[in-house]
Amino acid sequence: MGKLKFLVALGLLSAVALLGRFEGNKSIVPTGEAIILNGNASGLAKYGDWLYMVLNESTHPLLVYDIRDPTKPRLVRYLPAPGWPMRCRVIGDWLWTVHGNGEGFFHLADPSNPRFSLLPTEGPNLRRLERVWSRDEWRPEFRGQKFLVHPCLTYSSCATESILFYGTLENTTEIYDIRQPKHPKFLATIAEGTPANLAGNLLFVASNNRLSVYDVTEPSRPKRLCSIDGASFRELTINEFSLRSSAVTYGGGRLFIVIRRNLRNFLGIAQGPFEGAQCGIAVFDVSDWNKPVLLGWYVLPQVVSDFTTLVYHKGHVFASDAAFGLRVFDVRNPRNIHQVAADRQGGELSAVALFPKRKLLCIGQNITGGLVFVDISNPQHPQILSHIHLAPCRFWGNMAVYKDRYLYAQGDFSRPRPGFSALFAVDAQDPRNPKLVAVIPGVNRAYGMVVVDRYLYTSGGDIFDLSAPEKPRRLDIRLPCSGYQIAYREPYLFIANFAGEGEGESQQGALYVVDISQRENPKLVGKLLLPLGHRVITMAFLGKHLFLGWAQRSGGRRPSGLLVAVDISEPTKPRIAKQWDVSKDLGFNEAITYTHVWTDGKFLFLGVYHRWVAMFEVSEHPQLSLKLVSKLGNLPTAWIMTGEPGTIYRICLDRVMVLRYQP
Repeated sequence: MGKLKFLVALGLLSAVALLGRFEGNKSIVPTGEAIILNGNASGLAKYGDWLYMVLNESTHPLLVYDIRDPTKPRLVRYLPAPGWPMRCRVIGDWLWTVHGNGEGFFHLADPSNPRFSLLPTEGPNLRRLERVWSRDEWRPEFRGQKFLVHPCLTYSSCATESILFYGTLENTTEIYDIRQPKHPKFLATIAEGTPANLAGNLLFVASNNRLSVYDVTEPSRPKRLCSIDGASFRELTINEFSLRSSAVTYGGGRLFIVIRRNLRNFLGIAQGPFEGAQCGIAVFDVSDWNKPVLLGWYVLPQVVSDFTTLVYHKGHVFASDAAFGLRVFDVRNPRNIHQVAADRQGGELSAVALFPKRKLLCIGQNITGGLVFVDISNPQHPQILSHIHLAPCRFWGNMAVYKDRYLYAQGDFSRPRPGFSALFAVDAQDPRNPKLVAVIPGVNRAYGMVVVDRYLYTSGGDIFDLSAPEKPRRLDIRLPCSGYQIAYREPYLFIANFAGEGEGESQQGALYVVDISQRENPKLVGKLLLPLGHRVITMAFLGKHLFLGWAQRSGGRRPSGLLVAVDISEPTKPRIAKQWDVSKDLGFNEAITYTHVWTDGKFLFLGVYHRWVAMFEVSEHPQLSLKLVSKLGNLPTAWIMTGEPGTIYRICLDRVMVLRYQP
């Protein structure tokens, strides 16, 4: 897949250290971080030898590439941008990023470092058109005077400094003179689709499995040059391809259009069809617009892909792949199209496993799916070593390590077809070149795993014998319960299940206690009903208590955090000893307070989704109480953490942070 690039950065740490709040003499101190950008690749635009890619749902959604050598795209910087941009376009010497929750205008005087502009008087005329942000607010009488941002401007509009080609909700194209943006002048309508791209005076209009090309030299009189219907090309139809005509680029007298079909299977382990999940590129000769000729095509084999936009440059086509990142194809010979470069970008960090003896972390990704190995031997400079790409599998929670060499992770599909779930086994003997050694489909979803002796137990209820670690053997017997998270203290497993979310359900979960004294004969020996809520994110033992980090959802409101302490002095009779509202009782006043916990055996560490990590002393006598020792704020958003004595690893959405404390 080409050399994958990740960026390591320390620039935010000094700011965090200054802004963080410390209490006591055991301060939590930020030490190092490795950036692994989150989001999914959604849009591309080119300006000279510079390429811009936006990542949707990312903390730093605008990526800038040097593409002077198209076979070696070099990521030179990543920048914040308003909202969660889905597309970007160049208008004159301005870059426009857009989504329904925000727009950005960046001046390209220095194309390697786009300058974000806050001034409404700067930038192209498009910026000064009146907008309607929500489809719910749209009214027919606004037509021609106000323009709907999402989905119309986001997905299906192109512009020059003076002309707007606007894709309507009715899937038509309206053309406006916007030289006076407060008084746009309607010029013409194209009835057969919405704008997909603009190259000079060529407007590409997309509809279902069809692309039409218009000469818009005179915008008031668009002239159709040709129409390419995917169903008219036998070589495409016999191979079951359709056109994604909204993803198109042009160069060298040739037209490049994304093609897609159902993926028959995923990595040979999951039988399809996965609808529209195999993408590629078709090349057409349009030197004679009256007779477009299909010259060749190529698709990525056996992996899920989702090409959203294309850019042509120097005999190469760049594709934004929402399931991967950036891909580059050599298209000079249409019968031998091949990938020449790739830059893995996106995802969301949401799972973790620690190889303690080797100072190695594995971090699992949500959204675009993958496993990232990180060298943490130098806490000031954690180093990204490698990545295994497994989109669209998502990994969440705690993964498991065996013999400090083998990693086990449960991944499930969120798209293109929910329901598939598998256990992935990875040999990490060489963490720079980890090997996927086994995939076992048909397992239950499990966001927690523990290894006991030679057995792997999952919160989904599956049990695996690891006698041959590279070939886990699933036992016929299962745990007598299943849930969201799992923890082990000899000889018991503690399993917290999902709270009910269906109609008529109470939204009440449970904590189960399973005796595994006989490893292949688990017995349910205890059960505790949990408070109303949504899910337990992590669990940690300290003294005679099991602490649950909680994300509570009730009444449709956003999740809030709970810290729940369960007395397990009598393991078969667990009882709730105490619970704390993270906002009201512990003082972490954030909009969302998902809570996760970890312990080093001495202190209890509490992480909050937004901003905070705190260290508590736990007193069990005369009654259970917490004493705040230290807390650190202004941290990036995070789902989960792990650690070892003296060090915390906070797994943020877009980075792993190393935090140190005096054990």
